Amino acid sequence: MHAWNVSVLSEATSDTEPTLLVEFDSGKYIFNAGEATGRTWLQSHHSLRKTRGLFLTAAGTQRCGGVGGVLMLCADAAVPKLDIVGPYGLMHYLATMRGFAYRATMVVNAREAPSAPVRALEHGAQPPEPVFKDDNLTVYGIPLYPTLDGDQSVENTDADPASDAADRPLKRKREDSPQGSSKRRTPPLTDHTIESTSPVSRSLSTRARSPHFQPHALVGDDAQEWRKLMLQEMFPLQESPMLDTGLSKKEKERARLAQVQAKKAGTAGSAPAAEGSTAQPARTRAPSLVSPEKRNARLPPLAEGDASAPPALPTLAYLLVGPSVRGKFDAKKAEALGVPRGPIRGKLTKGETITFEVDDGNGGKTQRTVRPEECVGPPEIAQSVLIVDVPTPAHIPSLMASFTESPFFSQYRSKTEASRKEHPVHAVFHLCGEGVLEDERYKEFMNGFSDDTHHLISSRLHTPDRVAFGKSALVQTKLNELDADMFPVPKYSLTPARDFASVTGLPPKAILAERNLITHVRPLRAPAKDSRAKEDEFSAIAETGAVQELSDAVREDFAAVKAQVSARIGRGSPASQPGDDVVVTPLGTGSAVPTALRNVSGTLIQIPGRGNILLDCGEGTWGQLARSFGNDPARTSGVWQVIRDLKCIFLSHMHGDHHMGLSKILLMRNTMNPPPSEPLYIVGLRQHLLYLIERQELEDAGLGDPNGVVLILSDALNWRKPPKPYGRAALMDEPFMNLEMARQNARAMCRTLGLQSFTAVDVAHRVRCYGCVIRHEDGWSVAFSADTMPTENLVRAGRDATLLIHESSLSPEEEQLAREKAHSTSAQAIDIGKRMNAQKLLLTHFSARYPGMPPSQGHDGEASDGPLIGLAFDYARIRLGDFWKLNTYLPAIQHTFQEVEDDDSMEIDLTKLQ
Repeated sequence: MHAWNVSVLSEATSDTEPTLLVEFDSGKYIFNAGEATGRTWLQSHHSLRKTRGLFLTAAGTQRCGGVGGVLMLCADAAVPKLDIVGPYGLMHYLATMRGFAYRATMVVNAREAPSAPVRALEHGAQPPEPVFKDDNLTVYGIPLYPTLDGDQSVENTDADPASDAADRPLKRKREDSPQGSSKRRTPPLTDHTIESTSPVSRSLSTRARSPHFQPHALVGDDAQEWRKLMLQEMFPLQESPMLDTGLSKKEKERARLAQVQAKKAGTAGSAPAAEGSTAQPARTRAPSLVSPEKRNARLPPLAEGDASAPPALPTLAYLLVGPSVRGKFDAKKAEALGVPRGPIRGKLTKGETITFEVDDGNGGKTQRTVRPEECVGPPEIAQSVLIVDVPTPAHIPSLMASFTESPFFSQYRSKTEASRKEHPVHAVFHLCGEGVLEDERYKEFMNGFSDDTHHLISSRLHTPDRVAFGKSALVQTKLNELDADMFPVPKYSLTPARDFASVTGLPPKAILAERNLITHVRPLRAPAKDSRAKEDEFSAIAETGAVQELSDAVREDFAAVKAQVSARIGRGSPASQPGDDVVVTPLGTGSAVPTALRNVSGTLIQIPGRGNILLDCGEGTWGQLARSFGNDPARTSGVWQVIRDLKCIFLSHMHGDHHMGLSKILLMRNTMNPPPSEPLYIVGLRQHLLYLIERQELEDAGLGDPNGVVLILSDALNWRKPPKPYGRAALMDEPFMNLEMARQNARAMCRTLGLQSFTAVDVAHRVRCYGCVIRHEDGWSVAFSADTMPTENLVRAGRDATLLIHESSLSPEEEQLAREKAHSTSAQAIDIGKRMNAQKLLLTHFSARYPGMPPSQGHDGEASDGPLIGLAFDYARIRLGDFWKLNTYLPAIQHTFQEVEDDDSMEIDLTKLQ
């Protein structure tokens, strides 16, 4: 009862960011969700069920890059309700996802923690209000700001004017972005908690119905109300249908009737109750309060002044206080006091004083009163855990002030015996940015806790860059023996940039927070490896340096196909063709959600001497690139050179698995020094480009920098029918909607890459979606289908393509299912390639129902009347001139996959996610 622990779900590597999981029998709580959190979770032994809360220490890509994926997975795992807590900026971050994150089966409550310093939130002896509380945890938030001496650039109405300058927040300054023109001022950070579940004001919902209403003109509380309303549109299921949301009487009556009908149906319109619950609050789907046009309009600016210059946003530390446990009942003492058996003893254990009758020794009865302390031991003091996110040394003064000037929090950071007994801190989890761990001030902070406190430290510079997705790397290691050039071993490092042991002055119980490390808080145990975690075969290979042993059958297959390749080369290499030196690297070949062996969509095209093109950019694309090319600490080679040479990212449509990795790519590119010498052109739908501008409010993605990011509206590149020019009003706040400017930028992009043309092709999917056709001056071309059913548009636009990259979500016998999901079978993709007269066909985007090797493709691999066919695999590096080798290798590759496929059943039906 009330046992709980904290697990390190992922660590700081090229693949992942640190994520912690707090687990009780009745609930789970996730702390941070960086990129690839969903994929990490799916390959772990942890279940998504019973997840109650998601807590974020910062509102940005590093800590939130996987939030969209986690929300979708939780919804599809039948999690009935999820609370999301984070610092100022969280609501804006969530609202930017309104174009692709939607589920009507889960209640989502989001709240921003108070943003003023904690000492300003305490009134007298009263502790600060918790940011979250349920029957398991009480969670307090501690906002931390970067500070510099003398800086007073961000207003804070709660700050003492006479306070030290080091206590004042630092504002980041940046040049204005050409992508936005808003110059509206937002109020300073406030100290109130903003919840997504508080009612939307009637005046705002009424104003939203006006044809002249513009959301980006909102400021202050109205702006936050709008962001909250956007979250309600994304997750319309509500716990109470009668929230005062500004509905008319007719709309409220319609909502009431919907609830009645849902109740009669038993399941319609309501979410399932959490496991172990005895009651379920009424839930109904709230009607939409805004039109699609208003919902898709630009969000109100978050920052003060220009929309491209965000203020210094706080990170948020969390103090987790577990439940207090009643003392043990002493049956012997109860017997001695004459306490009768039965329910009356239960009252004592609940802290109640009882009165009952006993024999007075003379044949009569007399009343006796027994207090709980007479036969119940003292309650067990609640244990606590602290999670601290300190991204820079500039955040340390704010952290120190929170624990020295706050009467409440100072009780937890103390070496006195009294404080240790009354406010014990079993463990502190430190998320340390560069320069923090070795800072003497931070060591002082760490050493202020009891010597019994465990310190688990996440520091990228001190953590080996181990592979997070071992099964995928294991397959690649096996295939490397087949063709080392086509299947390079994923890059990793077992030696950190800095030796953790060399850091002096740390507390006695300080260790690295490694993946699968579990710390039991009740009962108290020291951190240890979680015995439930599966063994990672690739990690064992990496640690020992041993070569992966192949089975006899696979070895025979390898020998056979190698002999075929050698024989063909012996007969003379095929004649050189335009584009032979172009290299295609699939970075994600799965669909909808990642699996152990496949990430979500992304394909890199490298044009020698010209630059790189990325077709779609699903979550985790940065990690896939880093594993493919190496994460050079000096940032001069490997993935950094790939990013420096990246000239175009094409985004096909708004499904999250095709673009949620974009922010990470842009942020990493923006850290390069010197910066890239040429722009990066992003071709996408209006929603993609608007999403980038809104995210720029929170973190600098380079939209306004020289040789930074240039936005190109894909509508302007339509292969046959460009839209009519947009109105003047649309261009004021969204200049990327200028079609002529988009075409000019596209021509500049083509000159950079040596392209003859780059056209967008409207294809047939559930949502608006573009494929593309890339034609090079040298005579080769690539057609990309994106997600689509078979469409004649692609056949006509991509005629005679050198390479067709086509989705192949389902097997030939599942044509009806493919039609329902607006995808293609492998047989349909092959037919498109034949009719297009494509030379080569690379099949990709395989359904998660095939976690390993896709099923039989219904072809002979080298038919005379069609293209040469190959299957895409994560990390494969395919030179177009060697495409025939990939085709020849298929039987051996299939056998390899069959030996490593995971037979464990999935806990949710991943085929339903789109």
